[in-house]
Amino acid sequence: MHQAARRFIHRFVLRPLVRAVLRFEGADGDRLDRPGPAIVVANHNSHVDTAVLMAAFPTESIHRVRPMAAADYFLRNRLLAWFSKTIVGIVPIHRRGADEDPLAAASQALGKDTVLLVFPEGTRGRPGVFGDFKTGVARLALRHPDVPVVPVWLDGCERAMPRGARLPHRVACRATVGRPLFPRPSEPVPEFLSRLRAAMLALARDFEVAA
Repeated sequence: MHQAARRFIHRFVLRPLVRAVLRFEGADGDRLDRPGPAIVVANHNSHVDTAVLMAAFPTESIHRVRPMAAADYFLRNRLLAWFSKTIVGIVPIHRRGADEDPLAAASQALGKDTVLLVFPEGTRGRPGVFGDFKTGVARLALRHPDVPVVPVWLDGCERAMPRGARLPHRVACRATVGRPLFPRPSEPVPEFLSRLRAAMLALARDFEVAA
């Protein structure tokens, strides 16, 4: 039932809204819609980043696509928790609690052929500024070295609905998808993060970006 609801909303609500309101220009869908699990990594400057990224996937695959999101924010009340888990399909990340493994739920999801959407900056940054990465995405990739890490650069979202905005502006948004990366054997976390960051900046070379 939940999967049917997600497909219905994706096809008849999310994609039409994203394309109409934001003038979404699409992405290299064949690089996103691939069999098996994946970690899709994107920059994060806007409230609409997740919607744009999910709209880039075909409806037939949306049941496998799950954004990683902070449990303390998205599960803070019953209504939001129901919407976040049932409709959006988030994988909740518990950022607090020293005795918990914050990546346990994400690792379990990858074992079920899930496509995880990850924003490694951890929070929405200032428009046009590419923030520092948290280490979680690298640690997750190193746990699953056979899972492709797919870099994506989102452009226009920071102008469509920047942090602090209440309503979106009609601005063209585009998702540029890069080639997948895999961690090297025994690769240190900082080295993998550096390679991933470089791959994303290469996708952003046509845009004004402050690294």
